[in-house]
Amino acid sequence: MVGQNLERDCAHFGFTLTEKAGELALKLSERGKLSKSDKAKIVNTITKAIGVLSTDGPFAYIVWLEYRGSLKPAANSIEENTTRIIHESSFEFLKHEDFIGKDVNDYKKLRDILIGQDETTGICKDIYQMFFVKSVIEKMLTYALYKAKSLQVDEQHVAESDMAQEVREE
Repeated sequence: MVGQNLERDCAHFGFTLTEKAGELALKLSERGKLSKSDKAKIVNTITKAIGVLSTDGPFAYIVWLEYRGSLKPAANSIEENTTRIIHESSFEFLKHEDFIGKDVNDYKKLRDILIGQDETTGICKDIYQMFFVKSVIEKMLTYALYKAKSLQVDEQHVAESDMAQEVREE
């Protein structure tokens, strides 16, 4: 069913995206806690995704996500995991809002779904629909960015790294 409140759906999918990215970052973390640099990697990846989408559009956005590692089955870095989660979340969001048929289950096909097989297919065949898709994905990513900026980091680790930095400066 199409969401009754698109704004709420953008927030929900954006927040969920960030929570998944934070959980995977914790799994990759050496200390089992989210560090300041881990949080920064998530924030930077989401910020870059917004930039590509805003500047270059939905097609470039999908290609950029693929280039950054979103199609890798086992990502080894926080950035690759975050791009995969962004790619999956974009797909799930568009599916939830009925831009994509419920029978399509593979987020890796999003590029083909956006572009279509010819000028009569694809969710971006209509320029107005393309701009609407771009707008709602941007909004979802904006909510994800705000949530990422609010992630709690391991304060003890931050204090230790700050002290180590002060010692190096002396």
